[in-house]
Parts: sequence; structure tokens; C-alpha cells
Amino acid sequence: MARERIRWPVVVDRAREIVEGYEGGVTLHQVMYRLASEGVLPHTPSMYRHLSSHLAQARREGHFPDLIDTLREVHVPPAWPDAGAFLRESADWFGLDRTTGQEHAVYVAAEKDTLRQLLTGWLAEYGIPVLVVRGFGSQSYVDVVRDRVATDSTTTEDRACRVIISRTCRAGSTRRFSSGPSG
Repeated sequence: MARERIRWPVVVDRAREIVEGYEGGVTLHQVMYRLASEGVLPHTPSMYRHLSSHLAQARREGHFPDLIDTLREVHVPPAWPDAGAFLRESADWFGLDRTTGQEHAVYVAAEKDTLRQLLTGWLAEYGIPVLVVRGFGSQSYVDVVRDRVATDSTTTEDRACRVIISRTCRAGSTRRFSSGPSG
């Protein structure tokens, strides 16, 4: 956009359409990337701040859906009104590891945390873990995954782990994990 005055009501309307088009929520960064790729806004730090301000105002006025904020959360210890409510809710937490006894353990990794909620929403019912590598896999992540794969005592052979990387991850992030000594 070359020196064109930004018409913020139009931008907010288009941003609303983008957010409502996602299943599972969207972050401010995702909205900004979409608007910039469509030529609605220039991709600059100051324009990102302006977009944030306008969308926050629209949310306060009740005219804009919630956005996902992956950086901030309120840490509240779990609590229930009584023991019966706890027991009713705790049954929903039970789940078996669906990879137990399988030849391969599947993990899905994404570079950006903005994809975490979308991926976990799709994959949770299948028991597939999601990793957020933020550009590269740390040795800590490698060790956690290797230990998880190795703890499956129902297989007698080495169990391989396939990590599926979202298209935005760097190729160097892809690794093969094995529970065997050669790892």
C-alpha cells in the first residue's frame, strides 16, 4: 500500500471475516499475515500495533471475536465446587496411550506456537502429541520424545518415532528417534 489512508472500519471487518473463517481460533499474528498478504495492510511493526489497538477496541465494544493469545495465561489451580463435581469431570480425563504397542510413535511438530491450538484440536482425539519447536528442536525435546517412545514396554523391538513437521519448519528440525541404543 503506497501512502493510502487506512480505512480501519474496513480493515476490522475483513479481520473479523478472517477470524470467523478459522476453526479453533486464530492469533493476532495470523490475522496480520493474512491482511498483509491480501494487500489490506503493509506488514510493518507500527501497522501491527495499530491493528492490535483497533481489534482490541472492537473486542471491548463486543464487535469482534476473541483471538488466541499463546503468550499470556492466567495460572489458576484447578478447583471444583464439591467432590461430586470433581469425580464427574475426572472421568473425561482418562485416556489410553493410543500408540502403545504400535511399531511407530507419531508426533506432529510445528515451528510456530500459533499452530498449536489448531493442531491439538485436530489431533487430540487421536492421541497424537504436538510439539512446538520454535524454529528448531532442542536437545531437551529430543530427550523427552525418546524417553516417551522408549517407555512402551509392550514391544520387544526398537520402536521408531516419526516426527511430522509443518511446512514452515526448517528441514534440519526433522529427526528420527529410536528407543534402541543407537538412538
